[in-house]
Amino acid sequence: MAQEIGLSAINQSILRAVENSRSNSNTSLSQIGSGNRLTSAGIDPAGSALSSQLRSEIAALSQASENTSAGANFLNTADAGLSTVSDLVARGRELALQASNGTLGDAERQTLNNEFTSIRDEIDRIAGGSEFNGQNLLDGNLGANSANQVNIQVGTESGPENQINLNVVEDTSAQALGIDSLDISTAQGALNALAPLEQAQSQVTAARGEVGATANRLSSTAANLGVSIENFSRAENEIAGTDIAETISNLRSSLLQTRVGLGALQQSLQSESLVGRLLDTQG
Repeated sequence: MAQEIGLSAINQSILRAVENSRSNSNTSLSQIGSGNRLTSAGIDPAGSALSSQLRSEIAALSQASENTSAGANFLNTADAGLSTVSDLVARGRELALQASNGTLGDAERQTLNNEFTSIRDEIDRIAGGSEFNGQNLLDGNLGANSANQVNIQVGTESGPENQINLNVVEDTSAQALGIDSLDISTAQGALNALAPLEQAQSQVTAARGEVGATANRLSSTAANLGVSIENFSRAENEIAGTDIAETISNLRSSLLQTRVGLGALQQSLQSESLVGRLLDTQG
């Protein structure tokens, strides 16, 4: 009986070794399939904790990058509206110069003034209608002193250095540009319109410059965020990423150990059966 118990203990030991080998094989397969070495916290507790922190930081930086892209689209929309206003003001100056020519008759000047009036109306339409996700862009809503302050969260912390303000466009309506009351139906009126139109053109150009400068700042921020995300991702991969060559080697070793263990178990069971038959015969 003592010999039988000893053989049973040996079988249990072999079974435990086989199960460990199979568990190691499954772990290696999971690591290869997922590309993640840390398939469970028990493999490397410290590494798992650090990997989790890095993934959280990567997620936050990725959201900040998306915010930056949204801010760039916001400004691009504003600049498109400003570009159209700039073209309209330039056309207005052209009409005023033409109307100031003393060789024109009253009827011709009136025709030019009708177009000029349409230009002012179109400027007002664009100023009042340009928007992005419900935010008005050119009606003063984005002025520096507007009650509506639009900030883009481009960092992962709460300080002001983690935000970029987009309030860089003042009102571009005809009234704000100082051209709402101009009339070029007379030669003198056309001459008087030239200076205000030049000033209006300067205002729109300055507004586009502010938008461009802020857009460039967002672009630089996006590039920096991209570098940070890349660096954090590389660090996280070094901690949690699977070394394919090493893991395949481990898998082969585990599979070999499993086969050897199963062979040993088979031999042990055969020996145990033989001893049992001998004991029965002797009994």
